[in-house]
Amino acid sequence: MAGGGARLVGAGVRRISGIELEPEHRRDGVGLLLLALAVAVAAREWWGLQGPFGDLTHAVVAGTVGQVAYAVPLVLLAFGLRLLRAPGDEATTNRIVVGTLTLTVAACGLAHLSDGIPVPPDGATKMRAAGGILGFLASSPLAAAVSSIGALIILLLVGFFGLLVITATPVRMIPQRLAQLRDRVMGRKPSEGTTSEGGDGAADGKGGSDLPRQRPKRGIVVD
Repeated sequence: MAGGGARLVGAGVRRISGIELEPEHRRDGVGLLLLALAVAVAAREWWGLQGPFGDLTHAVVAGTVGQVAYAVPLVLLAFGLRLLRAPGDEATTNRIVVGTLTLTVAACGLAHLSDGIPVPPDGATKMRAAGGILGFLASSPLAAAVSSIGALIILLLVGFFGLLVITATPVRMIPQRLAQLRDRVMGRKPSEGTTSEGGDGAADGKGGSDLPRQRPKRGIVVD
């Protein structure tokens, strides 16, 4: 998706300026744009920038995702740096985008649930103090269908799924990834069984060297 966004922005720039840019320059432009947006959002949400620009930024960002707006600069910074450092790895970038969007929806829904599920008629201030319009859309229908407790469980599962997508971790590999994380934090060598699947087959005795076996040399028998 980030790669598709880069192509879309690049196409718009070409139409406006009439200048054909190389794909690398277009991706760099999108990456730098995301970094600039990260600074702009952080200036308002973190440092309380006042004025028309700060008010507009807060209205758009907080009005959309509510309290999750505090994490938006970090997300924009991460994606901007990724486009600059790994521009060709679109498959991984797209996967991370999907996982991040899923996690964002769940986080906004949970924030809205925790604040009593305010509705738009309650006012923009209450919506921004909860999960924003995205949180309202994620939590209100679920709460109406399966109660607030059911909505809480579903949103937690959605957020957990988004985290698995971001980290490229299938459910069956969760124990292995946790073991790897434990070893990394404790500075230990990887435990047995946490290495990549397949192995060399030496442990179970079924594997073997591809080199031909050498026959034992026969000694000379002297009578």
